[in-house]
Amino acid sequence: MEPIPIYDATAPVTCTATGDEISARIEQLERLRSNLVRIERTAHGMLLHFPNRADLEADLRCFAIDEKQCCQFWGFEVATSPEELVLRWDAPPTLDDHITRLMAFFAGDEPLTAGSGLL
Repeated sequence: MEPIPIYDATAPVTCTATGDEISARIEQLERLRSNLVRIERTAHGMLLHFPNRADLEADLRCFAIDEKQCCQFWGFEVATSPEELVLRWDAPPTLDDHITRLMAFFAGDEPLTAGSGLL
């Protein structure tokens, strides 16, 4: 059974990040991508699986907090187990294409730039 979505359906789909913040966020995501073990598509977004390491957990939590501040419509949750860290990233249905493109980025198939409109 699919979990209840954790995105904010009432939040406007807008981003308030500045150019410097977007550049920093892209750097965070590139670091995370370099450590990604597996990615899964869910009905409401995606699950990103990483090794359970303290530095990665700090990066995941920092990314989720920073991104939620400028894009309140996203939903994030970091889950830990002895073996792995999982970032749950949910989105409103109108952003299904964004999730598909973000998954392509994490798979290494699509670049992420300030002009890509994904953050």
